[in-house]
Amino acid sequence: MCRKKKHDLSSPEVSHIYKLYLDKNTYAMAAHALLEEIGAPFDLIPTEIFTDRPDPDFLKISPNARVPALLYEGETGWSGLCESGAIAFFLADRHPEAGLSLTNQDPRRGLYLQWLFYLSSTLQPDVLIQFHPEALFPDQERQKEIKDASMARLSAVWRILNEAIEGPYMFGKQPTACDHALGLQAIWPECFANSVEEFPKVAKLVQNLTERPAVKRILTWHGY
Repeated sequence: MCRKKKHDLSSPEVSHIYKLYLDKNTYAMAAHALLEEIGAPFDLIPTEIFTDRPDPDFLKISPNARVPALLYEGETGWSGLCESGAIAFFLADRHPEAGLSLTNQDPRRGLYLQWLFYLSSTLQPDVLIQFHPEALFPDQERQKEIKDASMARLSAVWRILNEAIEGPYMFGKQPTACDHALGLQAIWPECFANSVEEFPKVAKLVQNLTERPAVKRILTWHGY
């Protein structure tokens, strides 16, 4: 369900467990997909991010005015969380019944954390440069230079990720939050010098992930 109005978090009428601030076709897609996979009730709060006057309630959670931002209900009331990797980790661990995380008993737990953080700290920054080089340099010549350098790094990162994927998902037959964080970046052709098909395991992961009913539903919302 999608609500555009602001929420009064002190109101007794607020009963949804999660509220996700998001914009279409952004890094919020992974959090959106995980909420769908988990099956917990949630509201979507469409949010304009490229504005001089962002929603003050949104800024309280995400001070850099970036999506996703998550409001969640706990034992002591409502709390907020930003950063896509943190939200993915939080949701997957908070709902172990959904099978979207590797537990502490799994010997691959360390690798799961490694790749989840890698996607945020190593892949995501260069993906962002492909879309918004103007955030670094105002003139187009410098923008092209930084995009070219970034794309060279991205190609190396995709090769590393391609080798790391067990198949069909990152850690075998079942998807985790890593796969949502990876696959919903890899659907953007701007992330590749040529095509995702250069990296067959990544391409297969994207295909498998985007065929999941929960992911299909959120992709429709995001305009795919």
